[in-house]
Amino acid sequence: MAKSAFFRIRSKKWSGKNRKKRRNYLILISVLVLTLALVALAVRSPASFTQPVLPAITGSAALAEVRPFFDSTLYLRILAQVIPGFQEAFPREAVGDAVLAEEGFIKAGRFANPSDPKHILATQIPFLVDANLPSSTAVQKVGTEQSSGEQVSAEARVIFPVQRPLAGQGKVLIYHVHTTESFVPTSGLKFTQNLELTVAHLGETLANILRTEHGIPVLHDKTIHDLPRSTAYQIALPTIKSMLAANPDARLVIDLHRDGVARNVSTTQLDGNAAGRVMFVVGTRHPNWQQNYQQAMFLHQRLEELAPGLSRGVRERPLVYNQHIHQGALLIEVGGHENSLAEALRTIPHLATALADLYNSGI
Repeated sequence: MAKSAFFRIRSKKWSGKNRKKRRNYLILISVLVLTLALVALAVRSPASFTQPVLPAITGSAALAEVRPFFDSTLYLRILAQVIPGFQEAFPREAVGDAVLAEEGFIKAGRFANPSDPKHILATQIPFLVDANLPSSTAVQKVGTEQSSGEQVSAEARVIFPVQRPLAGQGKVLIYHVHTTESFVPTSGLKFTQNLELTVAHLGETLANILRTEHGIPVLHDKTIHDLPRSTAYQIALPTIKSMLAANPDARLVIDLHRDGVARNVSTTQLDGNAAGRVMFVVGTRHPNWQQNYQQAMFLHQRLEELAPGLSRGVRERPLVYNQHIHQGALLIEVGGHENSLAEALRTIPHLATALADLYNSGI
């Protein structure tokens, strides 16, 4: 019957007068549907029609003053739709009137009062929701007197914590993953266990300059890690951890090398004399590599100011180089195997100056 009625209405030709009637029918039906919906909503949650649409928000308003408003879930559902992260304020099952009362809402929610703009703002700023910082220490009250008797300014002052640089604190740690790297023109070998002819000599010279000329406490480790060479980084890791355990306030952790490139690449001129150029290597296969990169870039730029052309720049490699162990971990290569030890040593004072500047910069 309904089917036949539907097809009779559909097949009926509508004149101008009939079209007007159909429009009136549609309006009437729409009004009836809307009325029924409002009645159903009133039966389901009558409190929402007896309370204001939005409660007054004041800084001193007690939760009891807006308790009837929490009896309706409509406001909370609207907020959950339009404010990203707000739906996390209460679990999916906590939508009943009883749960959204004062005690239930506080327990279910990540913040206590959704009518407070501070709490809504907390859902929009990462980590602010979990912060539990007292506001009384951040803002000084107006009109109070300090212990000295001075009157505080008429305007409130926001006091921010001061981040003090680590200048003069901590230590610089120097070690060598490839301790036996030497300089062919001096030793006749690419690698030797005579540490007076290897990068260990560079490390000792660098440590002495930092101590005596820049007043920086330095610990230099000469442990041989590259026998065999293929596992040197794994062998060196316990050494680094031990150094950091003994010096937890270390500011920089330097792995000092020499490169294996041709002489024309690794050599420059300092005051008319040949000197080994410096390259910084940053491993990118760990989460905090950009902190290492920032410090390597500082050193590169500082060397370029001290002696243009002395730095070969910063090289990124998809490896770790044990730099994950510390945010101040640096892999520095001075000269190459075709440089003499004297040419590499000629660079060390400039490198020490750049490292001292980095150390005292607080970066």
